[in-house]
Amino acid sequence: MYLAYIICKRNDHGKDYGVILVPEGLIEFIPEVKVLISEINEILAVEFTGDILEYVTGKLTDASRALFNRLPKSVSSQLLLDRDPHGNVQVAKIDTERLLILTVMRELENRKKIGTYKGTFRPQSHYFGYEGRCALPSNFDSSYCYAIGMNAAFLMLKKMTGYMACIKNLGNSDPNKWIAAGCPLPSMMGLERRAGKDKPVITKSLVKLDGAMFKCFEAVRRKWAYLDCYQSPGPIQFAGPGSDQLNYMVRDPDVDTFIYATEVQEKYEQRHKANDVLFRQESSLSVFSRARIRAEVTMPNCLTKANFRMCASKKYSPYSQLVESKIAEQFKNLDGNELSSYFVEIQDRILTEQGDYQSHDPLLEKLNAKFAVPLNRNHASKIAVVVLGN
Repeated sequence: MYLAYIICKRNDHGKDYGVILVPEGLIEFIPEVKVLISEINEILAVEFTGDILEYVTGKLTDASRALFNRLPKSVSSQLLLDRDPHGNVQVAKIDTERLLILTVMRELENRKKIGTYKGTFRPQSHYFGYEGRCALPSNFDSSYCYAIGMNAAFLMLKKMTGYMACIKNLGNSDPNKWIAAGCPLPSMMGLERRAGKDKPVITKSLVKLDGAMFKCFEAVRRKWAYLDCYQSPGPIQFAGPGSDQLNYMVRDPDVDTFIYATEVQEKYEQRHKANDVLFRQESSLSVFSRARIRAEVTMPNCLTKANFRMCASKKYSPYSQLVESKIAEQFKNLDGNELSSYFVEIQDRILTEQGDYQSHDPLLEKLNAKFAVPLNRNHASKIAVVVLGN
């Protein structure tokens, strides 16, 4: 198993950590499971009464029944959940990651018995469904969706039914160079089994093993199994470095660049193997990360001139009793402190007057009285600055 290979390889290099991404539809491409799912889809395409488990297992072929009974109960029951409108299993509701974890654990146990694996395997699985993929639209997303909408409206205006709006030449970063087009639906269709019948549907787009993106991954995947080759793209930017970057679905990656970066990381890890440090060379960082390193954080004038004061503004109310109990549990110094639940602001002393914060709340007045003396270079003070955005 390739996943077991990755785990063993990382362990050989003294690394007991790593992240493996599993696409939700992967289970359909495990040959034996694919046959099993196909049989279940056919069986459930006909209305029936009685116990679904007994009904389905009674109609499976011997090989598929044996596989079905061998699967973890949580996974086998998910294969019997309600079908989608087309009569197919909803792969998003199947714990593929859990199935792979259990399978890899069994494989590693077998390797331990024969002495080819001596590490430990403590997996943690997370499912990131559609909610996990949500994010603010990037500059490219916004331009692309606007162009698609305009194109679709134009096709409707010209009564071009049976066409799908599409945009070509997306690899050009200038939207003015994009080409609007209409693709006839029949050219994308193929026959698939839906609810027990052959129906013309738009064929699924699978990974192109001869495409530039997979070829790039293929060139480095063996070393990626044990090297810490990764980049943090950072949050979406709307201006400045990284704001107009295109993803590899739109613009193919450069194989030579990936191979070079992988070799650089390999040499670095070999030099620092004994130091047990996690450190990224600047050449291995994303465009945005490199820009963040070089950026100079600007400070407000009132802080640089030490001409400021602290003012309490309003009381904080926990969202729920659970939040309140967790705060009390984890921040014991705040528990029972009547002044700890007020927002405190750092104000420019010249632009604000203490009278601005007069209140009928006696605790608020008490807290502001505590901060009445302006903070300056003659008073010791420590201020932490947290960079939350660009």
